[in-house]
Order: sequence, then structure tokens, then C-alpha cells
Amino acid sequence: MHNTFHGDAQTVVQAGSIGRVYLYGIPFQLTPLSGWAVVRRCAAVAVLVALGGFLLSTGLTATTGRKAPWLVVAGLALLMTAYSVGWVTWQCRQMSRGRHENMLRATVNGVLAGLAREQTRQWRDEVIARRVQGPRLLPVLCRTAGRDLFDHWSTIRTGERSDQPLPLDGDVAEIDRLYGLVPSGRLVILGEPGAGKSVAALRLGLRLLEQRGPDGRVPVILPLASWNPGETGLWRWAAQRLATEHPELAAPTGFGTVLAEEVATPERLLLILDGLDEMPAERRAVALRMLNDSLDEHTHLVLTSRTAQYRDAVRQADVLSGAAAVTLQPLTVRELSEHLRTSTRRTRADGTPLWEPVLARMRDGDDPHAGRLRAALSSPLMLGLALAVYGETSADPAELLDTAAFPTRARIEKHLIARLIPAVYTTPPDVGKAPRWRAQDAERHLGRLARDAARHGAPGGELAWWRWYPGQAKAATAVAVTLVYGAAVALTAALPPHGTIRWWGMTLPPWGALALIGVLPLLIAVVDVYATVPVPVRLQLRRRAPTILWRALGSAAGVGFAWGTNIPTNGNPHPSSGFPIPAAVVLGVLFVVRAAPSMATDVASVTPRSLLRADRVSALTLAVNYSVTGPRRWCLEAVVLLPLVFVNTWSDHAGAGVAGPATWATVVSGTLVITVLHGITNTAWGRHAAARVVLAATGRLPWRTMAFLEDAHARGVLRQSGGVFQFRHARLQEHLLAEAPPTRADRARVPLRPHAVRLLGRWPALVLTGIVLFLGSAYLTQSISQINRPAGPYAAPAPACSLLDRHTVTAALHGAPVRDRGPGVGEPWSRRDGGWCRWHTEANTSTLALATDTETPTPDKSGAELAGRVFVEMTRPYGAAPADPAATPCDWDHESVSSGSDDRESGVFADAFLLCRNVVFEAHYHSDVSAGAPSDGTAVLRRLLHLAVRKALRPER
Repeated sequence: MHNTFHGDAQTVVQAGSIGRVYLYGIPFQLTPLSGWAVVRRCAAVAVLVALGGFLLSTGLTATTGRKAPWLVVAGLALLMTAYSVGWVTWQCRQMSRGRHENMLRATVNGVLAGLAREQTRQWRDEVIARRVQGPRLLPVLCRTAGRDLFDHWSTIRTGERSDQPLPLDGDVAEIDRLYGLVPSGRLVILGEPGAGKSVAALRLGLRLLEQRGPDGRVPVILPLASWNPGETGLWRWAAQRLATEHPELAAPTGFGTVLAEEVATPERLLLILDGLDEMPAERRAVALRMLNDSLDEHTHLVLTSRTAQYRDAVRQADVLSGAAAVTLQPLTVRELSEHLRTSTRRTRADGTPLWEPVLARMRDGDDPHAGRLRAALSSPLMLGLALAVYGETSADPAELLDTAAFPTRARIEKHLIARLIPAVYTTPPDVGKAPRWRAQDAERHLGRLARDAARHGAPGGELAWWRWYPGQAKAATAVAVTLVYGAAVALTAALPPHGTIRWWGMTLPPWGALALIGVLPLLIAVVDVYATVPVPVRLQLRRRAPTILWRALGSAAGVGFAWGTNIPTNGNPHPSSGFPIPAAVVLGVLFVVRAAPSMATDVASVTPRSLLRADRVSALTLAVNYSVTGPRRWCLEAVVLLPLVFVNTWSDHAGAGVAGPATWATVVSGTLVITVLHGITNTAWGRHAAARVVLAATGRLPWRTMAFLEDAHARGVLRQSGGVFQFRHARLQEHLLAEAPPTRADRARVPLRPHAVRLLGRWPALVLTGIVLFLGSAYLTQSISQINRPAGPYAAPAPACSLLDRHTVTAALHGAPVRDRGPGVGEPWSRRDGGWCRWHTEANTSTLALATDTETPTPDKSGAELAGRVFVEMTRPYGAAPADPAATPCDWDHESVSSGSDDRESGVFADAFLLCRNVVFEAHYHSDVSAGAPSDGTAVLRRLLHLAVRKALRPER
């Protein structure tokens, strides 16, 4: 039988035996693999690696024949098969012995412990930042909510079958004790705006973390405003949110999942879902219904919401299944008076306590303004604002008694909200250090951030640095990507001026053709900028060190192979069929960096700055990897890498003898820099940096934006939730939205993704782009390969007869020279008219012959290569060493001289050959010693050849 199971539910199968299980397409044996089975598989892997390596090396080094590409493809296929077989064998071995599951369980437990430690530290800091610790904690009471807002008591008392109510009346300070009374582990915290629901959730999470045992659930606070229940399930959204705030949890587990998905389970997490009322109105009932559908007997969660919004959602859906509900109560006059009296030791000018006039007015029960003061300050939010505005500044709270200025409760609340930012950014005279930012500048920057968050639908008004001003960030990134494209074209234009091609009926340099074929990939890359939103990631190489090591060794072997195929030999002094070394280096780097991205399994500090720092390190370290990742990003990367292909083709043809180490170093380093810049634009930090430069330069954000937000958090204007900032309360954000001046983007709303952008982002457009890019680059490469190689550094010398003057020839022959009209038997002959000359004398038998041969290039060989081969063939009978193509031309390391004597003619003879890049010199000298000619023929011939070369060579123009 063959059974297939789908879904997330746990499955129990009853069967006599189970032979094999396929998990994510990978076969796993439930019985341990025998030692011989492992040995057989390892032997098969070794054979596949050896055969694949042999075929690959044969195909890469083949000089002729159509089978070379197929050998390369077959070798790569065998190597990939060997890798797959080896990896599956290792997985089967681990799974069959239970090690994989044990390793995963240990890893997840370690992650949960690290998450608990980190959140404990972070939430303690947040409690201090919000000033709700110790004596500053307001005495907020909670009462059991209305009967229509929670489930039946018998359902809440799971397993008890009792309808007796639970005693849930108490103080927020003991919210953990009240939660412990709920057997189902589900609680809804309700209250009016500013009643302290978020503070209650924060204190509950912190107390539960402090009481957590080794195997207990880890409470996590998640803002419900970031959840779209119509698109993502509860636990998948929780996993995504955890992976964003803790990038380490995006590490793969080996089971086809990531750590965040293993952590986000009902048995391991206690979800504290904050702010149902902050969701769009049309989503609340859907979210409540989705919550009920996602609950099982293991699910524990806490939900906070405003009472009215929760009641509306309950009417459309239902109450949260199995959950009790409590309502936070407003502060009473007695509680309010006691807290204001003990909140500060400051006094007025007359010596009375600071808040005494306000407290005296509130005790007057018949005064309408006293009622307005009591109603406004009974909210913990407004009381906290009043303490911040008047308790920590020189302002006098007696101004609240002005009935003309504050005719309504709403006017009092608006005044307190409006005075918060000026109060916290203003220090009393001679008290502490002046704030770094002025109050009006801080309010302006915060207002713009609030407006931007609202305009782009940031969940819960979150200020996430990777989502600041997305329109400006995308525009700045698009400009950066275009500049990268222009840099790639400019890099191709930096090649030496050999290589004008005829392309599509136009005469273009290679950079012009690259600019044409790169237009469509550039459009696709810009579409990728607007279609994707990168999230922060964290780099951790420790767990991937073995993979990186063996990939680095493989890359080094590949570079060594390329180096070996380019070493000159006696039979092939000018190797041209070897694998290009720069291409091998680039491929090796890409092969290594593809293994580098990995996430740590230890949850590190999670703050906005730590996320920014971690993503910056990852972006700068793995920029090459990010440059080629994604279905659309490869389009521009292909254009960025084309200069390497072009310079390789060009160096074998038009650039032969010109494309030296300096050219390759320029192209390789330039390509690497451009690739790094392109990769950075694909990261969250790269886009943030581009947008920050634009925004700071235009005055819309301070240059040190993160320091500004951290300062606002420390002053109580913002609160921190994981890796993002939020405004202290939605009321503060609403005030800033109302006060911030409208921007041009508000007056002219332009959709970020018009129809053309959506069309270019689809797969058919990507396929079309790939076809155009492949055909265009292939045709361009073929056009470059048809360009003849350069003739060489030297033009054709003057006729050989003019290279030596008559006086010099007379002294060498010891007689008047007579020029022959044709070459003698066995004398040199040049393919160019005037390339040879021969002299003799009538008085003796001395002769002198000089020949020059300038080689012209072909599409396959340069003039220097052809001249080198001619030199080798000419000197071979004399036993001379072959030419060294790396030697400096005409430094006489290319010289071959032989001499001898002729007893029958009583003379000596000498032969000399000299290679100067693309010019070959040949000279023969016979001296009649009996007639008084010089006896040292070799010295004479060398001197004559020096004179001829000095007069003959001139650079090519």
C-alpha cells in the first residue's frame, strides 16, 4: 500500500510493518541502515565523483570537437547525483537511528531557553522605560467582564464540569495570579482607551517568564495589527513574526521547516495577542473566528482589546472559545488622589504640595469642572501623561483649573497629549544635560514618521526601520540599481579600444551593445525593487563552517585546475584552450558564498539597533550572495557579470597581447565591487541606508535616526516591541497625525505598483528576459570573437636592405658589398617583399643575409603568437630553447645564435634568430678568414643584428 498524508495534524498509523517513509520527497528508512549499506552507498558516491570529475575536466580541456560541451554537462550531472546520494544517505542514517529528531528537539529547547532569557531582559527594560515598575505602578483594578463577553464557565473550567464563576477580581499587580486561576489558560483583557491593557499584558508576560520552568511555555507578545487573518493562519503568522524579530529563527531544521515553525506551536508558546482593536474594523470578526478555528486543547493565549470593539466582534463572530474575560476599571478619586500626592516631593511657591490645588478641586463633587478633571485623570494613560508633563518639569498643574481653557474632558486630554513631547524634551534650568534634539524638531520628525506609518499601513503604527518611507526607499534603491547598471556598462567601456563590432546593422563598441541588451534586465531589476520588501537577517557562519570549508577546497581545486591548463609547455608555448583563471576564481567565490548564509540557533539581543547592526554585517559580508538570489535579481546580475565574459572572449581575439594582468585585475575587481553594490541594494539595510541619506539630506529625518528614536523611547514617547518601536499610545499617534503638515505624497497619492509593474514582475516576463539576455549575450560574444587580433606592438620594419648601411656591411665582409637579386640556396625568404636582403663580395667568399618577418593576426591567433611559433620552428634544428612569451621583447632572451667552421672554404659561419613580439629577425653570416675577414663570426653577427633591430622596430600606430 502507498498512503499519502497532508496537513499539520499529528497522525498515528497502525500497520503490521512500514517499509519506507517519504518526508518532503526524501526517503527515510525506519530500520537502521546496515554498515554494509552505508559502505556501498559511499563507494557509489566515490565512483560518481571520480567519473564526473574526469568527464568535467576532459570537457573543459578539450580543444576541438562538438562533444566537449556534452562532456561538461554529463560531468556536472554526475557530480550533482553524487551529492544527492550522499546527502540522502546521511539523512537516512541520522533519521533511522533517531538522532535527527533528538538533535532537532535539543536545538528547539535551546532556542526556547534563549528566547525566554532575552525577553525577560527586554521586558524588564521596557517596564522601566514605561515607568510602571515598583511604586510607580498605578493601582488599576480588574473585574470580571460582562457575561456576554466570555465563554461558559464549564468550558473555561476544562475537565471540571462546573458552572461556578472564577474569582477574577483583583489588582493588575497580581494579574499573573488571576491568570493562574483560569484552567483553560485563555484570558481576554478588556478596557477603555488608556486603561492600561498593554501594561497589564507586559506585566503578565514578565511574571510568567520569571515563573517558567524548564519545559514551560514561553510567553510572547505579538501585535495583532500586523496579522491579516484572511491570508495567514495564526501559528504561521506567529512564526513569521518571530522570524522577523529574531532572524536566528529563520534557520532551516533539515525537516523542510525553519526553527520559527518548530517553536511556534501550542505546546511551546503562550501567545499574548495585544490590540485586537488596532486591527481594521473589517478584520476583527474574521480574526476572532480564525482564532477559534486555530485553538486546540493545548493552546494558551491572552487577548487584549478595547471593550466596545471586542463586543462588536463578538456580535459578528463569537466569544473567544474557552476564555475568561476581565475588564480594567478606571481609577477612583481616592486612588487618584493618593497616587498624585505621593508621586513627587515638589512643592509650590507657597510651600503647598504640587498637586494640592488640583486635588482640592477634584474633591468638590458638585463642581462640573471637578467632574471633568476626575473623568480625564481616571484613565491611567492620562494620569501618566499628567505626571510626565507636570511632575518632571517646571510647569504648574494649577493651569488645569482654568475652566475657560478646558471646557470639556476632551480638551483636557488633548492638552496633556500635546504637552507631552515639549515636556520630555525640555529640562528645568540647571538640571541635567540639555536634550540633543529640540522639542519642535522632535515633534516634527515624529509627526512625519507617524504620517508615513499611517499612509503605508504599518501594522499598529509600528516604526520599523526597514519600512520607513517605503516610497522614498524604493525610489532611492531604484536609482542605485540604475547606477550599478551604468557602472557595468562603464566597466566594459574601460576595455582598450580594440573591438568595434557590427551589431544589428550598427557599428558599436562592446559597451554600447551591452547597454542595449541590459535595458530589459534593468527594468526587471527595478521591478524587483518595487515588488519585494527585504526583512532583516542575521549572519552566523559557525554552523555552516564544514560546508564552507569543503566548498572552499573545491573552489581552490577548480582554480588550480584552471591554472594548470594555462601553463606553457614545450609542445604548446602559447596555451589558449585552458579554462580562464579569472572565470574560475569568480565561480569559486560564488560557490563558496552560496553556502554562507545561515542563521544562529542562539537568540541574541533583539532591539531595533541590534537588528540594524546584524543586517548590516550580513549585507556587507554576503552581498555577492544577495546579488544573485531571487528570480528577478539574477537579471541585472547577469549584466553585471557579462564584462567578465566579454573580456575573456576579447582577450582571446582583439585583446590578445593587450589584455594583461592589469586589464583582468580591473575587470575582476570592478565586477566584484559592482556585484557587492548590487547585492547591498537587495538587503533591508541597503535600502534603509539609501533612503536615510535622501531623507536626512532633505531634512525629513535626523542624520542619526536610530539614536533619535532610542532617545524618544528613553523619554517615554515611544515604546519598544521586539525589533520595532511604537508610539506610547494610539492617542499620541493620532495627535501627531493631526498636527503634522500634509506632504506632497498625501496630496497626490500614486499607486506604488501600477499595471505595468505587476506585468513585468510575472514569470513570463522573466522567461522572456532570460531568452533576450541569453541570445543577446551569445550573439555579442560571437561578434567579439570574430574581431581579428591586434597585429602587435610593432609595425612592419623597413626593407631589410635599408637596415644596415654600406659602411657596416663593407667592414663585416672585408670588401665592397654586392647585393644579390634573389635568395641563395638555403638562405632565408620572407613572405613580405623587401623583407630579405643578401650581400656578397667579389674579392672573397664572405656573405651576409638578413631577413625580417612581421606576422599578421588571424581571428584565432595574434601576431605575437604566430611569430612565436615561427621562431620555434626556425630554431628547432639548432636545438635552441623555445620562446618565452612572457619575456620582455627584444631583451635577447628570445635570441638563438649558432656558429661553426667550414674547413673546405677556410671560413666560419654563424646563424642568429631574434623574436620581438610579432617580428622575427633571421641573419646568416659567412666570413672568409683567409681573405682577412673577422674570425669571430658570432660577435660580428650579433653586432649587426643589434644595429638592424634598433633601426627596424617602431611601435604600431
